[in-house]
Amino acid sequence: MNQSKSMLDFFRTMQRALLGNVTPNLRAVYAFIEDDTYGIIFYYDQPLSEDEEELASLTDTEFLADFPDDKTTCDIQVIPYPKAIPKKGYCVYQRYEKHEE
Repeated sequence: MNQSKSMLDFFRTMQRALLGNVTPNLRAVYAFIEDDTYGIIFYYDQPLSEDEEELASLTDTEFLADFPDDKTTCDIQVIPYPKAIPKKGYCVYQRYEKHEE
């Protein structure tokens, strides 16, 4: 992992990568740094359409562009609302979801 990358750079990269790539089906995106690996996890409400698969891939590519010498992982999970989303890493995007009390 390139130690010169700060957490601020990490969050900026994620926000830039997500611009224009968020769909209503996307529930949340978490990013994490574990050992010497940067990772992204996309959580969708329903199975992805071809367009959504392409947008997730574009987001991952944009993210990787800022970390070319580092190990990276990308995971896509479908977890239907209202099931809880695992909180691994830092939430960089989360849609509004009404929770029953």
